[in-house]
Amino acid sequence: MKKLACALLVPVLTLSLLTGCSPSPKAMEASDTSGTKQAQTFVETENTHILQSLERDLMADPVKEKVVLYAEQAKDGMPLSWSLVVNEIEKVKLSHEDGLYGFAEVKFMDVDGDQKEEVLLYRYSSGSAGARGLNIYETTAENWQDLFSVNNTIEAEDKRFEVKYLGNYYASFEDKETGLKSTIQLDKAQYKGIEHMLKDISTWIDPIVDYSLVDHNGDGVKEIVTIQRVIGVAHVDTIALLKTTYKIEKGRYKAVTLTLCDNNDKPLAEVKL
Repeated sequence: MKKLACALLVPVLTLSLLTGCSPSPKAMEASDTSGTKQAQTFVETENTHILQSLERDLMADPVKEKVVLYAEQAKDGMPLSWSLVVNEIEKVKLSHEDGLYGFAEVKFMDVDGDQKEEVLLYRYSSGSAGARGLNIYETTAENWQDLFSVNNTIEAEDKRFEVKYLGNYYASFEDKETGLKSTIQLDKAQYKGIEHMLKDISTWIDPIVDYSLVDHNGDGVKEIVTIQRVIGVAHVDTIALLKTTYKIEKGRYKAVTLTLCDNNDKPLAEVKL
């Protein structure tokens, strides 16, 4: 992956778009702490630190639960994992995904329209790519159901995707897994004085950097759109956005469309998944 310095490059739109991803094996394994083993009281150690502590009504009843998000840290202070503990019982444990994430935060939102808040556990990267992970859980008294999680690594993206410079300020994009193809028109003025760098455009897709949760039809059920950046001559140069749209099917979010958009959010191509 190229690491070109681009001091002359005019900053471009940093908003980015999504990718169609399958559920992460690590995320699924981590969320298996909720329900696949007997409930055990969480034990704090010298390596665990509280990130958030609050009371929340997770069961839609008058009784509020005590929710605590813990980070397990290495000796150098870097996080190894995060545990979400409810009434002293560990419900979820997620890893740092080989150093991809460095911070976590828990939020609450009704995503499926059942008038009860789900738990949204975000993980954030401290790196320049700005990777962001999201796991959503339906809460019950015993087992929690994993409603949404995706694999946010980029290890196989050089094989799945192909981006090439075609000349005359056009680049090609192809997703070999889904068949999504399009050409991307580049802004000529943006590359004034650095035209020689255009030939170096190659496959460079950032991990998911944002999630949009929107109820489009007013039924209370939110669609989730993940956003990834397609990179040009340098990391500040976003030439397109890759968006994956997820909808709830049979109790879990499933990817339904993959869309390539330009920097003005205009769709260039779309495939159904």
